[in-house]
Amino acid sequence: MESTTPTNEEDAKTVKLLAKGLLELYEPPLTTINTHLKELTEKQEAVHSMITSERQKMENIQNDAMLDALLADIATNRERLMALSSSMMQIHKRVQSLQTRAANVEKAAKNRAASTAASQSKPASS
Repeated sequence: MESTTPTNEEDAKTVKLLAKGLLELYEPPLTTINTHLKELTEKQEAVHSMITSERQKMENIQNDAMLDALLADIATNRERLMALSSSMMQIHKRVQSLQTRAANVEKAAKNRAASTAASQSKPASS
């Protein structure tokens, strides 16, 4: 049993030395890789933030374009409304003029009928 204990101690020392050697060998590259990963993660977050900001700007621009289109429609519809209103006012004036003319024609027809009736009822003495 005594012979196995020194071997175990030697094995433990060997394992510790191998572990220390592996750590010395791989720790600097792993530290460097960890640093690079942190930098890349930060850059990725910055790019993601920029993309999100640009996407929001594009959505705002699209909304502005839609709003501009709606405002253009309002202007067009207002022009149409004004044209219709003007046409309706002209038609109203024509209707009033025609009503006045019709009343004058009716009055003239009544006067003519009355004068014809009066001339027929007068004896032809002259």
